[in-house]
Amino acid sequence: MEAKISSLTTWHPQLDNPNFLGWLVVACYLLAAACCGWVAVEAGKPASDGSGVWCVMAAVLLFLGINKQLNLQTLMIVLGRRAAFAGGWYEHRRFVQAVFSIAFALIGLVLLVTFAAYARRFIAGNRLAFAGVVVLLLFVLLRAATINHAGQRNGIDLKDKEWTWVLELCGSILIAFSAVAAAKSTALRDHGKS
Repeated sequence: MEAKISSLTTWHPQLDNPNFLGWLVVACYLLAAACCGWVAVEAGKPASDGSGVWCVMAAVLLFLGINKQLNLQTLMIVLGRRAAFAGGWYEHRRFVQAVFSIAFALIGLVLLVTFAAYARRFIAGNRLAFAGVVVLLLFVLLRAATINHAGQRNGIDLKDKEWTWVLELCGSILIAFSAVAAAKSTALRDHGKS
């Protein structure tokens, strides 16, 4: 039993997806983050131009790119298992995982609805970026359900399926295209003023 507990409660940093597809996803995340940073700089200081939204998207995309290889969600799982063992509720972990998956999904949907409500002007001008955000949120929610075995209990196995990486690629590429278009539009508008 001690060996099982030890193997379930260890984590060490390593590259999680050191193959072509894994690095392609990382490259797309980093490219999209750079594009968002570029348009944030081009948009300038006024919040009405959406520079704050682009900055937040750049930060989130950078985190997702780093996390793609470091697999930090596994560290969270290990810490959760340690807490379960220490608290004596490891045998009830599936219930806790289900609650976590539901809460995580609800928080994600609330954030999306809040973003849609407060950034209507930004979304109207950057529909591709919003579509990319929705696709990436879908990926994150599916991945969270997979990690917690919620999908397997419902007959859906999404773990390590290549098509889930398509969601990551599509989401980041949509955001990158939208950011480039927005930066060009801002540059053209500024050029027209001078």
